[in-house]
Amino acid sequence: MGADRNTSGLRCLIRRAFPGANPLRRRTDLFEPIALLLVVLIAVVTAVLAFSVAQNELNTRLAEVERQQASRHQVVATVVAELPSSTTTHRPVAVRWGQPPDERFAVLDLPARVPAAGTIPVWLDDRGQPTGPPLTRSDATEAAGLAGAGVLLGSALVTTLAVLLSRAWIQHRRLLAWEAEWAEVEPRWRHRTS
Repeated sequence: MGADRNTSGLRCLIRRAFPGANPLRRRTDLFEPIALLLVVLIAVVTAVLAFSVAQNELNTRLAEVERQQASRHQVVATVVAELPSSTTTHRPVAVRWGQPPDERFAVLDLPARVPAAGTIPVWLDDRGQPTGPPLTRSDATEAAGLAGAGVLLGSALVTTLAVLLSRAWIQHRRLLAWEAEWAEVEPRWRHRTS
């Protein structure tokens, strides 16, 4: 008994996907199989596109990582003074690094959780100016993953919205066709029952 249900369910699914020569079939009944085929094709193209975008983003970011790591270096700076601040998340501190003939000073914003005493690491660019730390390979990988995920999510959202709107339009067309057919058949049925 259970096997009959599975095969009839499979037959029903095949009949639904390939309606064949059903005399009651309308053109709008082809929407589901065509929509399913289009969704599968869009999913395959989106997966390839997402991989391509992620790979391109990874290559671009890795080149930037290499450039930044080659142009930035870290020094240890001594905190000279903590300056007054109006925010609670960051606080400015005056720091110095280097030996007296080449001694340099700068004001940096430290996060509130970082202690402002002793020494702190400072990243310098090619000109000797304080800058942020260079990007890492994990930053590049994360950016590439986000780019690929953005393509996947964007495509899924647009495809879902398009299928839902198309299905609503097809359903409206089906109801209009049914209403027109009923308007033609209903008077004959009414006269037959009376």
